[in-house]
Amino acid sequence: MQFRFAKADEYPAISEFLDTHWAKGHIYTRDEELFRWTFRRTNHWDNNGFSFALAEDNDELVGILGGIPFVFNAFGQKSKAVWIVNYVIRPDHRKGTGALQLLSMFRKAPFEATVAAGITKESTVIYRVLRGQVLDPIPRHFMVLPEGGKRFARLLAIAHPDWPVERAEALRSVLERKTIPMTPVESYAGLPTDWDQKHWPSFAEKTVGAERDSDYLCWRYQRHPRFDYRFISVADGARSGLAVWRLETIRRRAENGLEDVDRIGRLVEFLPVSEQNARDLLTAFSQDLCAAGAFGADYYGFHGPSRAWLVDSGFAAVSGMADGAGIPTRFQPLDGKTGDILSAMFVPATLPPCSAAQDCSWYWTKSDSDQDRPN
Repeated sequence: MQFRFAKADEYPAISEFLDTHWAKGHIYTRDEELFRWTFRRTNHWDNNGFSFALAEDNDELVGILGGIPFVFNAFGQKSKAVWIVNYVIRPDHRKGTGALQLLSMFRKAPFEATVAAGITKESTVIYRVLRGQVLDPIPRHFMVLPEGGKRFARLLAIAHPDWPVERAEALRSVLERKTIPMTPVESYAGLPTDWDQKHWPSFAEKTVGAERDSDYLCWRYQRHPRFDYRFISVADGARSGLAVWRLETIRRRAENGLEDVDRIGRLVEFLPVSEQNARDLLTAFSQDLCAAGAFGADYYGFHGPSRAWLVDSGFAAVSGMADGAGIPTRFQPLDGKTGDILSAMFVPATLPPCSAAQDCSWYWTKSDSDQDRPN
């Protein structure tokens, strides 16, 4: 077997392999523009092709592994890292060391950290064998707006037609907020122009994870080819906190295709400066949700301090909640089956662990890697 990185004209072959051996009709097989946006981040990838590793046997494609390069921040220190996705070897080539050799394409210089987000339970075995860190599921939080409870209960009834009314109502009572402040919060609908100079460095020196500088935020959100993300910035003294979210229409399968059901907000970045700033950010976010016609919102993320402020401001932690696993995670189409987001990584042993603990310094949300993308 030979191993190399894909050229810029090899999307058709990769797409066909994904469709056959990864998942039939996967979004990367249906949306070439999204694929190119993900794997052609030119200012972070020196090669002329895709950040996609290929395994070949006599010029025949037998394995693939995608990589999304990013800048890794460890308490203000920067290095190169990569998220790996779509890792699969053709069944007739799984004996031997081919899978490990393919993985090694992204486990060497210049990358000092290799992170796999959204892996299956079965694949955790290979990461443990290689002494990688397999993480607990990324914590999820959920909020239902005042007057949004009936709509949430209807959503549960569609996703779980076998549930009795009392079961859905019990979950609604836990998640529905009683009120939200109606006084407008002075906010800015965008990224501060001095984000890299005045705001992000203070977050960076206290956290571990992907560098959330303007280069990353503009690529990940403002230039996303399919989703329309919205920025909320709220000042707190000389610094500003930031929230990023998108509005998603929930659709269910119908005889003639997909049918609109409701709207929900997906909060993907939450970087408050202080406890008060967190409340102000989430007040502005809740008001925007109401104006957009959403019934509520969810958020996935590590980082203990900001998660605590999130809970204090009205988001409930789903983990450990009775029937919390029944809250749908996929909305196009609506699917009652839910699943945790599992991850594994190879990072320097000197770094603190990433976990759901209250003192976790890792800042990591669902938008890391390619987890927040069309179904």
